[in-house]
Amino acid sequence: MVGKFYLFRAVIDGGFVWLAIIGVLTSLVSAFYYLRIVVNMYMNNGEPAVERETWLGLTTSTMAVLTVIVSLVPQFLFAWASEAVLKLL
Repeated sequence: MVGKFYLFRAVIDGGFVWLAIIGVLTSLVSAFYYLRIVVNMYMNNGEPAVERETWLGLTTSTMAVLTVIVSLVPQFLFAWASEAVLKLL
């Protein structure tokens, strides 16, 4: 929050008041969505509904396995990245 204040102040000092207004408005919209989650978590009564989705479990498992593989054998990823950088030059 303090970082946004300094950012908006610098933008206003730079003469871009319209950009600061857009930034404040989008910050208010995002605060509405963030606070709505907190209100639903802590201020509403009720039993949580637990639903298991097959694709979510499959995606999580696949990404966990890929993370372990890439961390154990990163040479392929480094070779791929260096090849991409060399094509840019």
